[in-house]
Amino acid sequence: MAIIDDHELVREGLAALLIGHPTVASVDYVGASVVDAASVRPDVALLDVDLGPGSGSVTHGVVTLQDAGAHVLLVSAFEDAPAVRSALQVGALGFIPKRVSFEVLIEAIATVGRGELYLSMDLASILASAGESPNLSPRELHALRLYASGLKLSAVARRMDISPHTAKEYLDRVRGKYANVGRTVRTRTELYAQARSDGLLDPASAD
Repeated sequence: MAIIDDHELVREGLAALLIGHPTVASVDYVGASVVDAASVRPDVALLDVDLGPGSGSVTHGVVTLQDAGAHVLLVSAFEDAPAVRSALQVGALGFIPKRVSFEVLIEAIATVGRGELYLSMDLASILASAGESPNLSPRELHALRLYASGLKLSAVARRMDISPHTAKEYLDRVRGKYANVGRTVRTRTELYAQARSDGLLDPASAD
């Protein structure tokens, strides 16, 4: 098992509780690096949703750990619904907030360790809060991410190697698709807020 958290006190405390517990075969990594955790090829990875500045997206962390053979259980002090939904979409098997009891933690680890989804009340609430999202094409999504990151329309066009007119068309289509699912995104701020709520703004994807 791997415990990945950017707060030393939290991860060391979890390790102290889990080492020697009959549900946990072994704790092979305790630290803040997804890459280092993946290198020990854990069966279960307890992954903090937010590992701090420069850590990359939680979705990238989930994929990296899965590629190493781990079943991923997400934990967080805050219920970042978009991040949790995005992580589930790429294969995370559950989410628990850090306020849960030790018994709930053990139950979640055991469930995820069997390769099953641990559907806690907190996770069910996060999933239920997700509204209908627009079905965007890859180019529309790329334009959205660039524009929402703060780039001007001309800069979006240069990054995509298209004309400003075409870039505007992509963004107009995005707004139209949001309107079709009953959500208004007239301004850049509204567009950013809705796209972030839908988990569409993976920062690594706008490069």
